[in-house]
Amino acid sequence: MAVSVVVAWDPPQQECRALVERILSSKEFQRATRLRDFLLYVVDRKLADSPHEVTEVLIGHRVFGRPPNYSTGEDSIVRTEARILRQRLERYFLKEGLSEAIVLEIPKGSYLPVFQRRDFPAVEVAPQPSPPKTRNHPAIWIVCCACAVVIGLTAWRFSKKPVESIAPPATRSVGAVEIESSDPQLVRSFQWAKERALGYMHTGDPVGDWYESTASSRYAFCMRDVSHQSAGAAVLGLAGHTRNMLHHFAASISESRDWAGYWEINKDGFPAPVDYQDDRHFWYCLPANFDVLQASYRQFLWTGDPAYFDSVFSNFYDRTVTDYVSAWDPNKDGVMESNPESRPRGIPSYDQEKPFPLTGADLMAAQYEGYRVYAAIERQRGARGSLSQKLAEEYDAKAQDLRVRFNNEWWNPIQSRHYSLMLPNHTFYSGYVAEGNVFALLFEFTGEGLKTEAALDSLEKNRPHLDQKLSYFPEILFHYGRNDSAYRYLLELTDPNFRGRGMPEIVFSVVGAVATGMAGISPDARNHLVETLPRLPKAVDWLKLSHVPVLQNEVAVRHRGLESSFTNQAGPRLQWRASFPIDSTLAAPRILVDGVPTPVTVEQRVASVLVSVRPGQTRIAKCIPVTPAISSN
Repeated sequence: MAVSVVVAWDPPQQECRALVERILSSKEFQRATRLRDFLLYVVDRKLADSPHEVTEVLIGHRVFGRPPNYSTGEDSIVRTEARILRQRLERYFLKEGLSEAIVLEIPKGSYLPVFQRRDFPAVEVAPQPSPPKTRNHPAIWIVCCACAVVIGLTAWRFSKKPVESIAPPATRSVGAVEIESSDPQLVRSFQWAKERALGYMHTGDPVGDWYESTASSRYAFCMRDVSHQSAGAAVLGLAGHTRNMLHHFAASISESRDWAGYWEINKDGFPAPVDYQDDRHFWYCLPANFDVLQASYRQFLWTGDPAYFDSVFSNFYDRTVTDYVSAWDPNKDGVMESNPESRPRGIPSYDQEKPFPLTGADLMAAQYEGYRVYAAIERQRGARGSLSQKLAEEYDAKAQDLRVRFNNEWWNPIQSRHYSLMLPNHTFYSGYVAEGNVFALLFEFTGEGLKTEAALDSLEKNRPHLDQKLSYFPEILFHYGRNDSAYRYLLELTDPNFRGRGMPEIVFSVVGAVATGMAGISPDARNHLVETLPRLPKAVDWLKLSHVPVLQNEVAVRHRGLESSFTNQAGPRLQWRASFPIDSTLAAPRILVDGVPTPVTVEQRVASVLVSVRPGQTRIAKCIPVTPAISSN
């Protein structure tokens, strides 16, 4: 068995340069102009025996065009690019360069490259002699096993687990999902939203498969709207359309726009003229990069599509949490901001009305969610002790720091809610802005307990005047267990008298809220698992969704009270996590699976069991809460 082991060595220059050429022609580096220049410079100086020229200041000046004596304390361009370069190199040697005999690394804390030989020694086991002529030699077997363990541990030390390769999702019938329910009004609302949403689907245009997500007939799609509509689109079998649109957004980021992308792209694949003139004059809301980042990862969890980790998406994820943040954080305090003079090039909120802020609660919440998702991506990529694992820990900590600051510094005790905006004079705006509260709740940015409940109260008390903002209400309220309120808003969105009825974002959000909110369907491609969590309002006795496309499967989910059934209608075996909301003041309930008691796990007011479901099989889980004892006094 061949095991890769990195060995210190000084290979010939010709072999080193040939390796660099292969690296630069790989998918990881083909479009990364700045990283290519960075790598070429440090390798050239290394091979020219000029290590004194591989310093942060000289790299910044010669590679990135900074002034000769620029301050590295105020400009972190080299450190940021070096971290991305290390990640790309690590990924190259795990994928395209897996068979390379020479490994190129840039050790952390230095910019001088190191070339090492990667040997593939064979662990040989002598052929087993015939029983009549020999006897066992325990000492030999102990030595062989010990050698194998040492080699295996050495290989693990220098390895990094890439994102697991998952086959692209199978092609499903668009719009195959069906609904049944005890409430005819729910059925009518879902069916109407489904048909209307499918009417916004387009194929055959230069941009590729897409669906509309703008308020008017511009034949275009917008970053915020697509990110929000993506859950409903997945339920409708439009995951390929969503991936194409998100990919266009990811590919559009540019240093010339401070790593912003195109806010809106039309059917011909160009930035929509209504929002874009050139790279100095364009419309852009700063939460958008993070919104696309989190939507892309959630689409991966829903579909298992490995395309979400190609070089374009990976570059977008890396740039968003590094260069993008740096470009819009002038005082380097960790919170992105933009003065009103930058409008409309960098609007620090999804709210686009006066007063014009320095930063918004929704931007902070989106940045927090972007960090959390990026940490999840890096954690998935790397083995213990790898650079990816260290990055995951770093960005988890950054996310937590933002959350603590928001709940401490942005809390308004007089009004019992968070502030929505910080103004350019660094004071807080006392008025209520829906976007700040909506995205803080959507991304679980509010402090647990009283502050979250206060945020939910504010959400329901302050009705937004724009219909698109109201479309977030059902999914948020379902998520936090306010099921009756969530259903009331969902029915309002589909009421014939509702002003925004029929807008793309409205109809997609209705489909998504029923499936992910009321039915609580939540796939996890990492573990080939689908979770369900019933959140039925009082008006709905039972709900069933059939032919829901998830992972490689189509599934049916039925909820009635505290009983759920799950059918694997098509596709391979998968895991079903049957979850139920519980009263945290009571002991853990019993859950029967097909009538048999099954081990229960309890976490954050949710009790769950894990069930394997074969193709064509239906499993039934029933939650039996603990009845509190009645006092005899």
